Parts: sequence; structure tokens; C-alpha cells
Amino acid sequence: MTSPPSVILLGAPGTGVQALCAALERHPATTSVRLAWGHMLDATADPAAAADAAGTTVLLMGLDQPCPDSDRRAQEAADAELRSALARAGISYRVVYGQGAQRITSALNAIKSIATSAYPSSGSGHFEPDTDPSATRTARLRAWNCEKCSDPECEHRLFTALTGRDSQSG
Repeated sequence: MTSPPSVILLGAPGTGVQALCAALERHPATTSVRLAWGHMLDATADPAAAADAAGTTVLLMGLDQPCPDSDRRAQEAADAELRSALARAGISYRVVYGQGAQRITSALNAIKSIATSAYPSSGSGHFEPDTDPSATRTARLRAWNCEKCSDPECEHRLFTALTGRDSQSG
């Protein structure tokens, strides 16, 4: 029997790491995920060993939360120290950005990416951010010339979007 995926949330003070952990604990898509959070790498139970285990990811909070100017320098220093500690330990991580539901969706996308690789039969669909009704997903089209892109997925999205518009207007 495989153990559930683990997610270690790290962030400088004031980045909302504890709030995101609490929100993920209440989210129905993460009921089978072990969550831990901290402001320093050693604040979680042996994160280096845990991050080496299959199905574990480290999420680092981005510096996009509102922060008083007087605290910004200390927050940036703490973030830089966290990134250095992760690099020294050889731990890969994903950075989570956004406000409110956006941040939860970003975290769920990161969790889904590790869950589907660790648990291919059950991870897909379980961690979809659209299980949260406030999260919406829109198709993004690239802003440059498609002739120079040569990305088949991008071309398919563009074609689908264009044919969708034509069928709706006719």
C-alpha cells in the first residue's frame, strides 16, 4: 500500500503559508494529502528526507502578498535564505503565487502534478482546481506569431478558440 502524497509548504513570514495550509486542509481535493508548513526549512519534520520520497513536493510561497514597506526587506531576506537552503539541500520546489482562491488553485495544480506522476491511476482528476467553484480556468493564447511558435498544443488551442467563436457568431 502506498502512502499518501506529502506537501511541505514553506514561506517567509507574511507570505500566507499558514493560511494556505489551513485552506488546503479544508479543501475536499486534499483530504488524502499530508500537509506540513513552516517559515524555515528545518521547521518541518526532516524536509530533505521527506522531499526525496516519491509523491512529496515542496511549495514555496511567492512574495506577492501585501506586505508593509517596513517589513519587505526582512521578508525578501527570509525568502532568499529559504531558496538558498533548498538549493543547498538539493530539494526541488514549486513557487505558489496568487491571492485567495487563485493561490489555492496554484497550489492544487502543483499538488496535482506530483500526484499524477506518483499515483497515475488515482491522481488524475482528484486534484482538479475546478472542484472549487470559485476557481475558473480560461484558455490562454500566445501573444506572438504562430508561424514562429510550432507548438502543436498552442496551435490546437488557437484553432479551437477560433472555430468556437465562428460557430457562436453564426
